[in-house]
Amino acid sequence: MPKFRIYPSIGIARMGNGPAEKDQVVFSPEVPWANLYETDNEYLTERGELKKQAQRFYIYECDDEGKPTRQIREDEFDIEWRVEVANKKPFWYDFNNSLDLSMLAKNRNVSPTFVSEKLAPGVSAKRRNPNVLDQSLRATHGYDYRKELVNHPDAATVNIFHKRKVFHGEFPSKRGGAFSQLAKSLNTDSKQVDLGTVEYDKGTLIFYPADGISASLNPSDLNTDFADNSNWYDDICDGRVMARICHRDSGEVYDLTDKESSAWVASAPPDYAPQIQPISTMFDLVTGAADDEYQMELALVFPMMYRLYRMQWVNLGDFLAPSFKVTIDELIHHGNFKYIYFKGNTEEERKKADGIRQKIFDKFRDPIYHYDNEPIIPSKDNTNLKNRTSGKEKLKLPFYPGDGIDYPGSPAQWFAIPPILYEQLRRWKDGDFYSPPSFKFKDMDEMGKFYQEQFKKCSEDERKKPLLMTRAVLETLYGGGFHSGVELTWPMRHNKIYAQNKLTYKHIVEGEMTIGAFGLREVRLNAADLHEQDDIFFNDYGLLMTPDDIKKSMGDDEKYNWLWKITPGDLTKWMGIPWQSDAGSCQAVFVEKQYPVPSWWAANLPVYVLNEDAYEQLKHPDILDETKLFIYANRLPWLHTTDTGFIGYHAEGGYMNGLINMVYKWKNIGVVTGRKLEPKVPGIPETVYVAFEGKSNKP
Repeated sequence: MPKFRIYPSIGIARMGNGPAEKDQVVFSPEVPWANLYETDNEYLTERGELKKQAQRFYIYECDDEGKPTRQIREDEFDIEWRVEVANKKPFWYDFNNSLDLSMLAKNRNVSPTFVSEKLAPGVSAKRRNPNVLDQSLRATHGYDYRKELVNHPDAATVNIFHKRKVFHGEFPSKRGGAFSQLAKSLNTDSKQVDLGTVEYDKGTLIFYPADGISASLNPSDLNTDFADNSNWYDDICDGRVMARICHRDSGEVYDLTDKESSAWVASAPPDYAPQIQPISTMFDLVTGAADDEYQMELALVFPMMYRLYRMQWVNLGDFLAPSFKVTIDELIHHGNFKYIYFKGNTEEERKKADGIRQKIFDKFRDPIYHYDNEPIIPSKDNTNLKNRTSGKEKLKLPFYPGDGIDYPGSPAQWFAIPPILYEQLRRWKDGDFYSPPSFKFKDMDEMGKFYQEQFKKCSEDERKKPLLMTRAVLETLYGGGFHSGVELTWPMRHNKIYAQNKLTYKHIVEGEMTIGAFGLREVRLNAADLHEQDDIFFNDYGLLMTPDDIKKSMGDDEKYNWLWKITPGDLTKWMGIPWQSDAGSCQAVFVEKQYPVPSWWAANLPVYVLNEDAYEQLKHPDILDETKLFIYANRLPWLHTTDTGFIGYHAEGGYMNGLINMVYKWKNIGVVTGRKLEPKVPGIPETVYVAFEGKSNKP
């Protein structure tokens, strides 16, 4: 097993237009839940710029089993970091839907009924920038113009003597020549498109994302699609994080370059609500890709319910009735909240607890999709919201679209929590769970703070801390549905993309309060060996990528497995281009029923928020408390914290205008963050989450 490893094994850096300086950024979380209740965080610089989220990497010594034991220090080792990143989006394929939906998955992330009932078949995808050709397909020794669509700057090396390096990229790429053949053929020049910065910092590495810039080679071209805009480029990237370390006393040298010891970093759009977690996280998805068994406990189901409860701060449908929040509020009002975690001592209590858990369970959508009569989401090809004779039943939870959005009438238009989470919810409903007998909580937040303390306690264990870092990163990422997603997408739900996905510690804390909560995992991507990388870096499927290609790639024939051997740019190439279109296009989803209004990725890209002006009014001493309750309930569209215009599901008016504005206004949209409410107002929480807009357009 590796003697040294880099952590976190998967890192995420998020865009911002603020400077790439460690005192001017926020850092990716290293402890799950640690920031949920903070009320003094600042996500804007003093100039009103949106701060970048940087990712810090560490090197840990490991035992004979590969488990981390301690962080190495720069007074023990000479440490040299090496990072290689790329952007392959313009080179890859259009996104239509997730191509694994026609393939029976051997995991607990995708319902088998997607295949057996053909709920949302995968759709073949043509190349992005289809007019850019590989001429070798047409003529002997023809030039492959498509390779210039990949922005692949030189790898960056930093150490104690050379501490900082920028990834100076370009689009189209010159590929080491004096000029780009593709740019020349278009009568233009390559544009400088930097992909980020790395910095050596006391033996650790800091990866700063780029500035969030997107543009078209032809200034007259507009972005008109949520995911696929030819001629466009952006500065998203991903790639391998490596190191060489030399022991100062023994002189022993270790290269951390293979898939077992190196790490991976990806840049992503901003998280505009960094204290609100996705309902289903990427950590849930990674866990579901493996085949581990778990002893049922409350900690396996409570985090999902708590995340759904907290969506009230970013989405109106999760704030007002008939939301999950309202269900919990009713339990608290009637003194029944304890039955979330308490099975009862008497027959009467047990009967009452069983009924409450059954009622909650029945509100959730079954990922097997036994029903098909929920409201229909209109196709982007038809803006008529009337769908007579169908969609008459109430929406199940959660109120979010799923993988099958482009198939009106398919139950898979709606997102169901992954089978691994639904199974835990079912077992909880049946009373098959453990919760410590000392549990006594009055509400969800008090219970959430208890679990937060368990994660903090876990981080004090030097052996568990690095694995906790990876979990903390993965819990900030969406784990479905994927259309296409906002950060990383559907390949992440298949175990073939991981070189290692191993349950390392079953419990995050031990002892009387033993809590597993899916434990801690060693997660390593299936990174291509360095000698393999040159052979597969530009691999594709030709003019068309089909669901059958994905089926073959998942099989045992090695010649088709290259898709799952990750090279720089391979995680983010599936995402939309430019990233602003993908990030901003999914807001409210209007259906025939007027309430509740569903929406998309609200945990990272809010939909309806409590804005800064309302917050100031809530603090005003001369306004009656009764009036403040109305102000508090008056949530506004998130995109109206700046003037992007309306953006929503791809059938609504104003959509194109919103896409265009998002490219330029993304840095000014409000970031939702916790603030204390003083003086206190009866009926309003003491901590509220408020959207503070960027003001980087000010002098």
